[in-house]
Amino acid sequence: MGEPKDVGFVPADIDAELVTDDVDAPEPKSSWRQTASSTWQFVKSSWTNHSYIFVFVVVVIVYAISTTMNGKKFNTGHISSILSSQNTVIVGTMAIGMALVIITGQIDLSIGSALVLTTGVTIVVFNVTNSIPLMILAALGAGAVCGAINGFLAAYVRIPPFIVTLGTMLIYRSITLWAVRAIPREVTGSGSSQFSMLSSNSSYQAMRMTFGTSKLTIGGFEFPYVTMLFLACLILFVFISKSTKYGKAVYAVGSNEKAARLSGVNTQWIKASVFIVTGLLVGVASIIQASKVGNITPASSGRSYEMYAIAAVVLGGIAMSGGRGNILGVLFGALSYATINFIIVSIPALSADIQDTFQGLVLILVIMVQTAGPAIRERFRGRAKAVDAT
Repeated sequence: MGEPKDVGFVPADIDAELVTDDVDAPEPKSSWRQTASSTWQFVKSSWTNHSYIFVFVVVVIVYAISTTMNGKKFNTGHISSILSSQNTVIVGTMAIGMALVIITGQIDLSIGSALVLTTGVTIVVFNVTNSIPLMILAALGAGAVCGAINGFLAAYVRIPPFIVTLGTMLIYRSITLWAVRAIPREVTGSGSSQFSMLSSNSSYQAMRMTFGTSKLTIGGFEFPYVTMLFLACLILFVFISKSTKYGKAVYAVGSNEKAARLSGVNTQWIKASVFIVTGLLVGVASIIQASKVGNITPASSGRSYEMYAIAAVVLGGIAMSGGRGNILGVLFGALSYATINFIIVSIPALSADIQDTFQGLVLILVIMVQTAGPAIRERFRGRAKAVDAT
């Protein structure tokens, strides 16, 4: 017999992995590929969940470019103007309520007219009582009544919300027009066409000149007090929508009303309550309107505000189909729409008669993107699954 071949041996103190690394171990991915993949996943997730932030940034950049092209320097003053504009603080406040209504799968077309009626009541109470607390109570009470009428008819009488709020849109404005002509001048504070805060009242200085038009400077930025009230309402309802049973019930009703009812949610009350909440927020907006502007004209004020509020909601990423969206998006939606309005106004070639056309086109475009986006994603997912199956 021949001697066995010497095949050598591996000392016990040598790690076996070191011996087999060159043979079996897979080649590690390059670090740049891992970084690129992580970055892409982060951007994709951020866009899916917070697209309204990207939209706002893009809109502000376009505004800065258009301002520069018109021979002006873009600065913090422009940002302050966006923060204090009526499309931000007044429409934005009402848009919070509109968001809740839309999340439940409903619509409210009456908020512009409700604002006119509620502001008229607010100013009359201020003029008669010279009391800020009574003025605030009157604003919230009048707004709540308007919202309760909408909610009762839509949820309990079961009239479609579109029809209900279309009708109350006409009613609220008509009542206000009648009232401004029927009430004496010393009560309305102006002529037969306008409600105006009396400057002779001792509370006028605090309400109109301090709260309504003054600003708080923080780090070079000027934050109007009315904007801070809007932000306070936003923070409150972000908390309610995310951290309370009521907020979860609102989303449940909009996502699947039948399932929500079977799980014990009082769907009728939820659908009615969002209109009441919207009315309360219209009351807050009326306080801002009275303090910031000092008056309201029933024949013309608040026109198209329902469209502006819907635009802010849609730009904020809240689905018109209901059940999905983040209330925080209303902030960026309102800011984006206010900025878009500034861009349109800043273009010298556009006359005032055609500006609403571009605002309407923006709204249609945003809704198209919101509607087409999920469909496109589903189609690509379907194709990807088909490719994987083969």
